[in-house]
Amino acid sequence: MPLNSPLYENLKGQVYDIAQIAAGRGNAEAQTEGFRDVYDLIMSDSDHPRQPAFLGLIMDRLSEKQRPILLDGLAREYAGVDSWMAYVDREE
Repeated sequence: MPLNSPLYENLKGQVYDIAQIAAGRGNAEAQTEGFRDVYDLIMSDSDHPRQPAFLGLIMDRLSEKQRPILLDGLAREYAGVDSWMAYVDREE
């Protein structure tokens, strides 16, 4: 799947409110802190509570088929790796 596929971008839009809750800020505040957006902030530190909060909150919003599309896309876009599992492996 291309990096910024319409489905991936749509899923990011569907969970933007969740990302704001998990990060405690939106895109404007994240950009003020030097991040591209709130997703970049969430992906910046896997040890920070905002990342597990985001992961937990998307469980009820996205289907089992949608979650890997979003997470793999986030890993590609913000961490430069091929998949969420590659991101997780790199973070360990």
